[in-house]
Amino acid sequence: MRHRTPSALGIPLAGLCALAGCSSRTDVSLTGNTPAQYSHVWVTTQEVWFNNSATAGPDDGGWVQFPLSTPTTVDLVQENGGNLGTITTDLKLLPGTYAQVRVIPVDASMALTTSAQNVGALYNAEADYVDSSGTTHQLPLELLNPDKGIGIQATLRVPVGSVGAALGGTGAVAGAATSSTAGTAIGTTSGATTGSAAIGGTTGTTTTTGTTGNTAPNNEFAISILGTSDLVQFNYGTPVTGGIMLSSHASAYDLTQVAGITGQVTLTDLTGTTSTSGLPAIQATAEVLSADGSRYVAVSSAPVSADGTFLIYPLASSTSGPVDYDVVIHGPGIATIIIQSVNVTLPSSNTVTSTNGTATTTGTATTGTTATGATTFSDTTSSTSTSGTTSTTGTATGTTSATTTTGTSISVASVSVGTLYPRTATTYSANLATAPAESLPAGSLIGFYQTLGGSGQVPHLIEAAPIDPFNQVLAEAQALSTETIDSGTWTATNANVTVVSAAPVEGAGGYTVAATAPSYAGGVLTTKISAPTSSTTTPVTVTVPALTLASGIASGTLSVTVTEATPGKYDHGQLLVSSNGQLVATAPLDAVFARGAGGAVTVSAVPAETPSALYYLSVRVWNSSDPSTTLQRQWFDTALDLRTTASGTTQLTVD
Repeated sequence: MRHRTPSALGIPLAGLCALAGCSSRTDVSLTGNTPAQYSHVWVTTQEVWFNNSATAGPDDGGWVQFPLSTPTTVDLVQENGGNLGTITTDLKLLPGTYAQVRVIPVDASMALTTSAQNVGALYNAEADYVDSSGTTHQLPLELLNPDKGIGIQATLRVPVGSVGAALGGTGAVAGAATSSTAGTAIGTTSGATTGSAAIGGTTGTTTTTGTTGNTAPNNEFAISILGTSDLVQFNYGTPVTGGIMLSSHASAYDLTQVAGITGQVTLTDLTGTTSTSGLPAIQATAEVLSADGSRYVAVSSAPVSADGTFLIYPLASSTSGPVDYDVVIHGPGIATIIIQSVNVTLPSSNTVTSTNGTATTTGTATTGTTATGATTFSDTTSSTSTSGTTSTTGTATGTTSATTTTGTSISVASVSVGTLYPRTATTYSANLATAPAESLPAGSLIGFYQTLGGSGQVPHLIEAAPIDPFNQVLAEAQALSTETIDSGTWTATNANVTVVSAAPVEGAGGYTVAATAPSYAGGVLTTKISAPTSSTTTPVTVTVPALTLASGIASGTLSVTVTEATPGKYDHGQLLVSSNGQLVATAPLDAVFARGAGGAVTVSAVPAETPSALYYLSVRVWNSSDPSTTLQRQWFDTALDLRTTASGTTQLTVD
């Protein structure tokens, strides 16, 4: 794999820093959300790349690549709700604006890394979940062309700053620990500082000793994965074998430009809302209007924790242009709650201070500038999240009799929707028809929408699930609430939102169902379902209309000649087409294998003549005699570039 250091951009790093100064110390974290049935979703990262171009492919120029000395493993089940799992720290990144970040993961098929082994994973990429029948699965999380990575468009600014920070790196910061574990002091303090504060009502004392050399805070970037849409369950083979794939639609954030939404859901009177994993099957989702104004789309979600609290984070905003989000509290066992117009703004100064090392306290040190919000300490083994007032100018290291936490501490600016009291609901399930009139793109998401009554209302997304890309149905039927909706409007002056109950336009338990997919126009919102009139476990079936490509995007064709290195080794398989770690299309290989000598496979109607139309191929192949043990995954380096043309051809050999 090619490696390009920061100085390979053509400007000597030392010379640039001497002329303009640098602030290149950058930390990268991973966060996200996962449905309640997951107990672990581990992702292991081995490299992080940056590029000034939003459209650069993995083989294009301009990448600043940072191989990690030791791969890191983050559990998305733990690192959500405002918790951040550290990927890497102190990257020497040149000042500028980066329009794309690319994460290079370690595939599940590779030798188990030390970081994955240390957390108890069987694979470097793994998803553990309990299905609707109560069966536990511990499966490799299949990645799409992992060597090309997950490309994420963003706006990440690295400011010009301290020369010493760039040239000295972590060596510019010296800390003297007061316990056997040393941390890194970040801030402007010098010498010993002592303060007292409270976490969860417990007051303690923390002493920080060290000299910082007036270094600037690190730049804090976070990558967020929306597990409700990106964790794709599927079935293959006979007997039916289950699998799970990561089809990433990840986002990247500068943590100085984000805030959060908090709330409390009272769980006391609810029954039947605990999922098979033991966690509440309730999520809080922040939504905004789609670009065409026809529906609400999910931006970020967070699970409701066992104590009923939630924090949706990160959410983009700014001091000059606050963003309004609608918050949907949803789950099959509750009456949905929709809080409209939650105004998320940033404080006039939203400086993020992170601490990487070991923070050992019985409380939170309150020394220096005070900021009100949520403070989150997290790592891959433990996490504590509290709301309140915190003030730290560095990393506290000392002695504790209560809690020891290692990882990243971020001060989160947030607004609250107060305490919410959901009502219990009965449920029914729905799935797609097994013989659809039209095929959907392999990367489609099926959304179940409801519309509030009143003027100007458009459908809110209530539940969503990705299709099984090989069978054109949901791998597990979607559970839906039969109740009416509680809704209200947020105001800055009200601690708690007043809600009223009413049936949606679709009727209590009624939904509009439509598909969406990247590069396609949103599916028409005409297909509706209703709750069955009598109790049944048979899912309601629905046929979703086909999708059409978005305006300005051409329909492309890929022609692939497939050869089997050992004829007869496989008799079933799928060709997968992906872009930036996101599934775009699939095509069956069974007919090719049946011919013995190979043959051509045509993939039609893929998005073309658009900047995202740079495609890579991989295959899943197996023998029907034993699908699980004969399964072979293979990916290929040659790109099919449809960014400026509507057709592409290639050849590949399946080992």
